[in-house]
Amino acid sequence: MASTPIIIADTGSPSQIHGVHGGRGVLRWKRFVTGLMMHAAWDSFEHNRLEPGAAVGEHVHSRTEEIYFIIRGRGMMKYNGEHFEVGPGDLIMTPLNGKHAIETIGDETLEFFVVEALPPEIVNALPEYSPSEESEL
Repeated sequence: MASTPIIIADTGSPSQIHGVHGGRGVLRWKRFVTGLMMHAAWDSFEHNRLEPGAAVGEHVHSRTEEIYFIIRGRGMMKYNGEHFEVGPGDLIMTPLNGKHAIETIGDETLEFFVVEALPPEIVNALPEYSPSEESEL
């Protein structure tokens, strides 16, 4: 019997995304895991660093809900036309079809985790899937 694979990831060597979702500046993004690696109805778990003056443009997710958890820095979160200042320890939930954006405030990098989850109406429309202990990652 093959052993269950283990994935080890860190926050080093993230991808650089310029102008994500029509925003500005550089987002350093690293996806730790994707839904096909988990039994739960998660789409992904990500680490993000948004440099001073940078912003993720306003956008909508039509198949995932998102949870942002702010680790460091200050930001301005826009959700459905309203603005909220966010900082370390804040958790922001953006439901399916919620229009949202985030930008840095001040001179410090905004660092945050993002969890993308699949709501029941999406999960129920997908074929059943479970990660295999036999698969190689």
